Amino acid sequence: MALDDDILYVSLLLVSIACGKLIRQIPPEIKDGSKDFTRRRFASTVFGITIAALVSGFAILHLFVITIINCFIILYTSYKSCHLVSLVVSFAYLIFFRLCGSLGFPPPPPHTNAIIMILTLKLVGLAFEVHDTKVRRLDPKTPPNFSDVDPGFMDIIHYGLSHVGLLTGPYYKYRTFDGMFSDPWNPAVSGEDTGRLDKAMWTRIRCVPFYVVSFLVSGYFFPLKIVETLEWQESSSIAWKLFYMTPIFFNFRMRIYSGFVLSECSCIMAGLGAFPVESNPRPGQGPSKPELLDNSANQQLNFETVHNIDEWGSDFVPTMREALKCWNMTVQHWLVVVVYKRFPYKGILRTVAVMFVSSLWHGVHPGYYLSLCSVPLVLAVEDLYSRIIRCKLSPFQQAGYDWISWFFRMQWFSYLGMGFLLLRIDATLGYWSNIYYIGHIILPVFYILGLFVVKPLVSGLIGSGREEVIKEKSG
Repeated sequence: MALDDDILYVSLLLVSIACGKLIRQIPPEIKDGSKDFTRRRFASTVFGITIAALVSGFAILHLFVITIINCFIILYTSYKSCHLVSLVVSFAYLIFFRLCGSLGFPPPPPHTNAIIMILTLKLVGLAFEVHDTKVRRLDPKTPPNFSDVDPGFMDIIHYGLSHVGLLTGPYYKYRTFDGMFSDPWNPAVSGEDTGRLDKAMWTRIRCVPFYVVSFLVSGYFFPLKIVETLEWQESSSIAWKLFYMTPIFFNFRMRIYSGFVLSECSCIMAGLGAFPVESNPRPGQGPSKPELLDNSANQQLNFETVHNIDEWGSDFVPTMREALKCWNMTVQHWLVVVVYKRFPYKGILRTVAVMFVSSLWHGVHPGYYLSLCSVPLVLAVEDLYSRIIRCKLSPFQQAGYDWISWFFRMQWFSYLGMGFLLLRIDATLGYWSNIYYIGHIILPVFYILGLFVVKPLVSGLIGSGREEVIKEKSG
């Protein structure tokens, strides 16, 4: 996206935060002695459709089409297959949406792509929630479950097109969305101590100015487009080309961090994802211990359910496996629940399936597939060296090992990140060829060295060490 698009993007996220505050001022109606928040639901949906229309124009029709299609799938298809039908149809439509320009239709704006990405996850996720609910209810021995859902047609419309998390997520379940209007412990529902929502939002947003300034400065000194120019490719040394990945990936992270955190703030301000700490909420999932939920309004709450990015972990954990868990965490939950746990084959095939679906979700650009489908190679090398070296070291030595592992992980992250940024196959392979595909070549080399050189060497050293200890004890 161009800088003007980024400015518009940030502005609309700030508007979304303000909308949450404004919608909370709408008083509930009282029906049958209970609070009813129908007006808030409609207000949130109207704000969401307005924001979508501003960035999409006539392309907003795509959002209506995929939402209404899923309404009919979820409500009128057998529970035995509605989740699979929704998955196939929604991703098929997502591919069609992205190929509109090639098929003779008007190409949709980039921001509409961001909206339909998270909308697809929500609608497919809802189909799985409905499927799981009906499976549980068919078992007479299964008591009512906190995660049970029973949405109507308009409920699905509200869930899909609400202003909360519309532009860039995070992904959240329908049960979490419904709780924004029904959970008694939620300040947005109880009306008690609503200042907690404002305080939580300001706490989360305080790092955003740093991210925005860092994004602007790094983008000015290290522009991405220059790497595609013939002049830069011919005049730059291999060392400079290898280094250039690092500030480019830093710029990318600052942009993502800004958007994700602001989107989290939109959720927090609206009261979405507020759950008692005792219930141990997790990103995307909600309470992992729902049996500990208490209806009391004055509980310590957190917003871990809508926590989508762990910036510190993403930057400083030592391995790729750990770093991936810090990135887009609510979407990771969706991938685990919908793809990983239900994939019929175990082992590496599950990981490959997750990476493939993730690539498909991100877009049809080859750069996504080249990057994400290379991740299992990095994981294999990291796991091998962890088994043959790290687990045999002392805690002090492990700390040194982790710093070395972090350095290599960041290089691989930056290397593969170029595929995410350049997108086209010619641009991605062109850049990687300029640095001799070092990020890919070094992986099998490291793996072979680990198996046939490092592992025997480490085993030999450990064996010698044991013999010395035995001799000393014998003496």
